[in-house]
Amino acid sequence: MSNTTDKQSDWKNREVGALWKKAAANGKSSFCTGYIISDELGNKVKQRVIMFSNKTKSNEKSPDFIIYLSNEQENGEAAIAPAKAKTAPPKRVPQPASVEDDDGVPM
Repeated sequence: MSNTTDKQSDWKNREVGALWKKAAANGKSSFCTGYIISDELGNKVKQRVIMFSNKTKSNEKSPDFIIYLSNEQENGEAAIAPAKAKTAPPKRVPQPASVEDDDGVPM
């Protein structure tokens, strides 16, 4: 019994995410939504993802599925398709000139 529990615990410790299969609105295709957990400097971060079959697979070395970061809709549901248009990079906000305190160290 302990051996089985140890194996389950090992699998749980190695888990990096989960996906759920969904049917497309047209009923002809399917996709998966879920999450992937990454470890960034000791902090576990859960990222929502969406996975589609690779419709442009050109040879055996091409992947069968492609995973995208999910675009969350305002109602909290994942987007059905990845964004086609590239988003503009964030605008740079001008920073104020460096201000020094009376001790000469920039604040």
